[in-house]
Amino acid sequence: MQTQSGSTFNRSPKQHFSEIASSWRDSSKSYLTDLASIALLLLPLTLSNALAIFLGHVCRVSGLAELSQLLFHVSDILINLYPSAFCVVAGYYLSHKTNVSSAVFIIYSLVLFYLVSIENGSLSATYMLPNNPLIALLSATLTYVYCTIFKIRLLEPQALDFSSRLLKHVAHFFLFVLSALALSQFMSLLITGFGGLIDGLAVDPLTLQGGLIYQTVLGLLGSIGINGHNLLFGIKQQIYAATQANMTAWQAGDATLNVISQGFYDAFMSMGGSGNSISLLLCVLLFARERNHLMLALAATPLVIFNINEVLLFGLPIIFNPLLIVPFVLVPLVSFLVTYGCISSGLVPPVENIVNWMTPPLFSGYVAMGNQLEGSLLQLVIIILGVMIYRPFYLAYAGKFSAQFRANSAYTGIETSIFKTLLNNVRDSNNTSISKASAQKRLTSILREGELVMFYQKLQSTKDVNIFSYEALLRYIDKDGKLCPPTFIADFQMLNSMPLLDKLVIEKVFADMQQMILSKDRRVAINISVATIEQEDFVPHLFARLAHYGISPEWLEIEITEEAILSNKVFLINTMEALQAKGIRIAMDDFGAGYASFPHLLKYPFDKIKLDRSLLLDATDQKGKDLYGLVAQLGHVTHCEVVAEGVETLDEYQFVEACGVDKVQGYYLAKPCPLIQVLLEQ
Repeated sequence: MQTQSGSTFNRSPKQHFSEIASSWRDSSKSYLTDLASIALLLLPLTLSNALAIFLGHVCRVSGLAELSQLLFHVSDILINLYPSAFCVVAGYYLSHKTNVSSAVFIIYSLVLFYLVSIENGSLSATYMLPNNPLIALLSATLTYVYCTIFKIRLLEPQALDFSSRLLKHVAHFFLFVLSALALSQFMSLLITGFGGLIDGLAVDPLTLQGGLIYQTVLGLLGSIGINGHNLLFGIKQQIYAATQANMTAWQAGDATLNVISQGFYDAFMSMGGSGNSISLLLCVLLFARERNHLMLALAATPLVIFNINEVLLFGLPIIFNPLLIVPFVLVPLVSFLVTYGCISSGLVPPVENIVNWMTPPLFSGYVAMGNQLEGSLLQLVIIILGVMIYRPFYLAYAGKFSAQFRANSAYTGIETSIFKTLLNNVRDSNNTSISKASAQKRLTSILREGELVMFYQKLQSTKDVNIFSYEALLRYIDKDGKLCPPTFIADFQMLNSMPLLDKLVIEKVFADMQQMILSKDRRVAINISVATIEQEDFVPHLFARLAHYGISPEWLEIEITEEAILSNKVFLINTMEALQAKGIRIAMDDFGAGYASFPHLLKYPFDKIKLDRSLLLDATDQKGKDLYGLVAQLGHVTHCEVVAEGVETLDEYQFVEACGVDKVQGYYLAKPCPLIQVLLEQ
């Protein structure tokens, strides 16, 4: 269950909403920044793609057509795999911000990615793979939102509650699929509506005004990660068909070449990828002050040379980045006007060839203008203008990024780059996963080969030896009959299975209590974990089990630690009062061991405090002894019964008795013993 701090209930809804909004802003900033790390994790894939393209061009120029075709085929496969790989890596990264298994998180992300892509026709025609990195990113993000709202526990075949967990997983997954389908339909309607809106404008991309509108729309779509050429495929087909017809007529001597054509857009509007990203790449390489920006630019260079800019789009990032979206849209518009002006004025010849979209800048301009140097020179001018436009925006973004970076003292120098931080997180997560796997293995062995049993330790009155109670303590007997200490409890805590263990303990203790002679003055205390206390069904479950076993609530005592107290004041007080209303007593365990123990006695309705043994160990001088006596008196002032824990010698017993404690627990009086010995003593 979700809990809130006590102060939450004193804040106004407006303040609470503001804090939530602030938290989401901080999270989104961190997320967008860490996208650089995600892009770098995909560096082997992107560099392999760049290498395949480069070698493909080399082989084509060398006359090795078949080998060139094979290499371009490999490149095509890698390009199509990129969005799915991006979804996997983004999902893996985000899974570490939740308690959900990375494997489960990635499966959910991929399912959402595929469903949305299928419903919206975003699958590549050749390989039937989703080909939109933005949808990949959104899928991982929406999966994170879903897993934050709905807690999905790890499905462990050896867990005691495997059946109930499996049913919950099925329900979660089915709900998730329905949500994905609903989202797919919404996006489909949105895309259809947008396409209809563009068609309704009757934009002619072969005119100056229409071309500027078309290029603006492409830039805006690219700035949010959508491939505008795919979304506006009808217009692209119109441009290509008109260009082909014009070139055929020109070659026949029946017409002059149009100023604006398919080659016009490909060679001068998309150098380095959409947004003329080669200018941004050069800007970062020339002016970057952050090492991680420089490393990112170096990693992106092989791809940007061949007009593939995903690393920059999602690495810096450009998408959803207000500072970089402006030049990303503006630079191609300036390029459009400059190119249009130079061709229409006769300074350079018109474009007479449609070049492959992956042809590197400068060379593509040379080929597009019929192997004339003017095309390369025009591209060089446009690239320089682009660098000048990108520069102030990039420096503003880099300055803001740097300030945010310095504000976090954890990030300093190369040792704490974003990439290294993410790798450290991944490494820590892997270590945690290994630890959890080991814990699962140990618990499986315990549940299969041994037996969990309850022992009981007496708490005896310092005034009357006939007045005493018990604390239930969990132990383990291995397959050889050896009694083992409860070190396995840490494994339950690591696997977030304490509520399961507590319910098991309740069953065992209540079964034993049926055989014991008990009363409201002779109770059995059970330790309950924080995770169990915070569950909404804890109180009704406890009452139901008391009724099932026929146990009077007045025979029971619940011990909680200060960790539970720090969790949620109002909820805990309500829980304590509900238990006490039935006659159950509440004790604070390990009092004085840490946190702010003393104020808690005034805020919470405890019936008993148990003084931690650490206080007794510190009572070696007069100051320590005075403190112990003061703590015991403080318990009485708050009308609590005071128990001294960990009393192991006669001297310790005499000391705590002199301090006025009500009961003593420890090896000096009694060690924990099995039920049969308790029954014999009674």
